[in-house]
Amino acid sequence: MRSSSRLISRAAAAVAKVVSMLAASGLVLMTGVIGWQVFARYVLNDSPSWSESAALIIMLYFVLLAAAVGVYQQFHLGFRLFVGMLPVRLKRIVFILGQTLVVLFGVTMASNGMALVDFTSSHIVPALGIPRSAAYWPFPVCGVLIALFALVHIVTATSSNAEDDPWT
Repeated sequence: MRSSSRLISRAAAAVAKVVSMLAASGLVLMTGVIGWQVFARYVLNDSPSWSESAALIIMLYFVLLAAAVGVYQQFHLGFRLFVGMLPVRLKRIVFILGQTLVVLFGVTMASNGMALVDFTSSHIVPALGIPRSAAYWPFPVCGVLIALFALVHIVTATSSNAEDDPWT
């Protein structure tokens, strides 16, 4: 692997680590919000009106961030059994084609997610008093991350040794 692709891989690994920590923090935060809701409902007999909406928005953030990290770590769905039977050269072609489709998906997700953010920016979430677009920001952000991580895989696969299996 060339030094420039190593640098790109290291930068992507650092971004993926930060995104993974944000996703994990979101899971902890959502658990805290739901825990507070349960405590307030059953102990204080006064359930907060904002907790369900907040938990759903937080869940959107951490699930989509985790999905982006999944693209980086390659734990998303794939046809590894079929591809595993191919020669290494064909594996590389299939891998690059698959990652190109993931890039297109990420770009589409970012583009349409931004349109959704724009469309809902004037709508307000009643329980929280914030714009509805706050719930949809993860779509363009994670779309960009998905495209970026798939591009990193393409760069790594094209700059590695011809005998290297791109899925290992």
